Amino acid sequence: MDFTFLGADPRFLYLRRRLETDGHSITAEGGHIIAPPAMETGLPYWRDEIYIIENAALTAEGALELLMRRSNRAMMGAEALLAGYGRIGRFLAGMLSSLGVHVTVAARSRSDRAAARAVGCRAVELTAIPRKFDIVVNTIPAPVLAGDYGGALCLELASAPGGWADGVAVLKAPGLPGLYAPKAAADVMAEAIYRVIEEEENGKQ
Repeated sequence: MDFTFLGADPRFLYLRRRLETDGHSITAEGGHIIAPPAMETGLPYWRDEIYIIENAALTAEGALELLMRRSNRAMMGAEALLAGYGRIGRFLAGMLSSLGVHVTVAARSRSDRAAARAVGCRAVELTAIPRKFDIVVNTIPAPVLAGDYGGALCLELASAPGGWADGVAVLKAPGLPGLYAPKAAADVMAEAIYRVIEEEENGKQ
């Protein structure tokens, strides 16, 4: 198969190598179009459910590495707030808890709060967040947080506009899988691309 790349993405260097290793060709035009998810054009690999799950897991792992590297304290015994309990939040909550972090989840959904409590996390409504933490991680693309929560290390994983409405110093980490583990992220992308192509071909039969 022929593939044509549009735009720039840290994963593309490794993705090109993977596709060529698999026997495919990279062309300037006329191939299956591959573009960053934000462009929403070409093969819609970003809608593939397995891709979404695996990409979320890589995002959570990258976030953990970033927190460990940028924090001025050990993870064990730290108090962490996770705003949002979607795929990334759930993966990251598990990783943090395994290191001895005391995790509080803030979520709109009562079922999400129940799920967080079921795995040993504290859970609060977004309107009832305590004011002091060592770490705050946001995964909600809406301004639901305020302040730095007593000098916490604040990490933004959500897309714009992000979770903070004020001018708090926030560590922003867009495109984390491609920055943290570009080869693994490219392999996840490649497998999703193959699945999307297979589904499209099966749909034409």
